[in-house]
Amino acid sequence: MLRHCQNLTALCRGRLCTARVPAGVTVQVRTLIQPSFDYRFISDNADQLHENALARNVRDSHPHRVAKLYDEYRSLLTSINESRSSLNSISKELGELASRKRPTQNNDPASGLDKIGKEKAMDNLRDNARIIKATVQGYEARLSTVESHLRYEAAKIPNLTHPDTPVGDETQARTVRIHGSLHEVGKVPSDGVNAGDLSDQDFKDHYDLALNLGIIDMEAGAQVAGSRFHYWRGAGALLELALVQYAMTRAVSAGFTPHITPDVARSSVVDACGFRPRSSAEEARLHTEMGGSDALAGSQAQGESSQIYRVTPVAEESRLEEGAAAADPLCLVGTAEIPLVAMKQQQILDKGVLPMSLAGLSHCFRAEAGARGRDTRGIYRLHQFTKVELVILSRPECSDQELTRLLDFQTQLYADLGLTFRVLQMPTHELGASAYQKFDMEAWMPGRKAWGEISSASNCTDYQSRRLGIRARLPVSHKGGVGQAPQFVHTLNATAVAVPRLVVAILESFQRPNGHVVVPEVLRPWMMGIHVLAPDSLHK
Repeated sequence: MLRHCQNLTALCRGRLCTARVPAGVTVQVRTLIQPSFDYRFISDNADQLHENALARNVRDSHPHRVAKLYDEYRSLLTSINESRSSLNSISKELGELASRKRPTQNNDPASGLDKIGKEKAMDNLRDNARIIKATVQGYEARLSTVESHLRYEAAKIPNLTHPDTPVGDETQARTVRIHGSLHEVGKVPSDGVNAGDLSDQDFKDHYDLALNLGIIDMEAGAQVAGSRFHYWRGAGALLELALVQYAMTRAVSAGFTPHITPDVARSSVVDACGFRPRSSAEEARLHTEMGGSDALAGSQAQGESSQIYRVTPVAEESRLEEGAAAADPLCLVGTAEIPLVAMKQQQILDKGVLPMSLAGLSHCFRAEAGARGRDTRGIYRLHQFTKVELVILSRPECSDQELTRLLDFQTQLYADLGLTFRVLQMPTHELGASAYQKFDMEAWMPGRKAWGEISSASNCTDYQSRRLGIRARLPVSHKGGVGQAPQFVHTLNATAVAVPRLVVAILESFQRPNGHVVVPEVLRPWMMGIHVLAPDSLHK
């Protein structure tokens, strides 16, 4: 299965140039990432990949179409190579004719062709060469079209799936374990229905608590930026900073290198990481341009909306035709995973730097299209929030244990906050395009009377690294023994702190009957002496 994952996704290639880089790193600099997929693997395993896509609820993946296009691609390459071989033969013959000595006076055939015969033979060869060159141009034009279609179709094939992954939608998520005992209750209801069993206390909703404490201003956020934007105020701002410091401090202690990343990334980078930077209408238009049916294009136009915000400078926008988009526009990132992984794009790493453990702080932007009416009260579902993300670049054979490392880190992080939370193994419909295996963690939120997602952790194997060209010099076996060769690394990602979700869990879990909220002890070093959140607690 590991070999399958390594061969499934994109292998980048393009024009190279040199740049100054740190020792032990080779960089291949390109202006735009052009993936080159392993079409042979897709063709040889089309049935398996088709079933895998269906299990993940991906309906626009067509590996058999890739196999058919790949057959044409190979046939065109063969024809081009044969034609070029013929051109080489003709060139050789022309050279030999041109170098022959002039005939003798008695016109002895052994001494060479007469002048007229020689010129006629060379003219015939040149005519044949012109015909073959025109044929090659036709083959190459078709080859370019086939390559575009191959890349388009291969890009829609999701990563393979870990064999232990439950099949189905979110209702099929498997509870791995539950941590904590909220309010000293022995058993937290796993379905979130019998919330009354937790305590006789009447738990308040996080938004009511936040308004009473004066730590958030949603109205100002809506006036300035629109709905589902917010201001942290007073102790609320300190609480965000405390959560960030807590997560970063723990991450550095665990061997992660801290980063503050860009909040934007190029569309090609967002796409290579497995996110959708195009609108449904753009997907449908691209589908039609690639020769797809109008009926399927229409269904894609009605498909799932992208959650990505696109950024276009005003000056550039004015130069674009109406309805057009830049070739590789900037997008607001939905997670620091994107810039953290992409910072190593088109590099060959030394094996000694693996595993490479990175922690990134960024703002995250999500359109949340299609989420109207779902969890929109308060700060549970926002368009912008702060998050600390963890990313690991790993040797392929070590990625499973690195995923366990991430889960152990998250477990300790949330346990020390005092939360009650559960670990879920997510089913196939919840994996996205890039994840081979994924786990979510959900905190019990008594005010909402439900479990709420606070983090996830995923092993993306080499889905992203192949698309971004991230390799490392690793040992390989061959007939002559063991050597080293560039191999694609595996990428993993995990949430350390998604601030609004943890604030919801903290407010609802540690509230007092009077509406005050106890600050978890591990956050107090960054709270300027505030141990209990109360109205105007910052200035008391």
